[in-house]
Amino acid sequence: MFSNSYPSLESFYAADWRRRHSRERDVGLLWRDNGHAAFRAAWVQETGELYLFTLGGPEDGGGTVDVLEHRYGLRELELTFAGFREVSGRPGSLFWLLDRAGGGTLRRAA
Repeated sequence: MFSNSYPSLESFYAADWRRRHSRERDVGLLWRDNGHAAFRAAWVQETGELYLFTLGGPEDGGGTVDVLEHRYGLRELELTFAGFREVSGRPGSLFWLLDRAGGGTLRRAA
């Protein structure tokens, strides 16, 4: 389900120059697991990547980036995650996002 993980947003951008200069679209600013972890999801237009950024400080496991394996065009992104605004922010909402993305689990998701 995930193609790559990065220890920081900076290392994610540094790994592919197209990411740094591409437009991004938020796909939910707050996705929650069943515990205390929270994530931001964003789509990188130039690469088609959807990534999850773990919110919080490094001492709490925050700041890391996980890239979903599947690459999306804009229309596919909109269709796959239609209704995300109504779900994002709720407890357990991360699992809705992961299910729509093809299943699987995030290592840090409880």
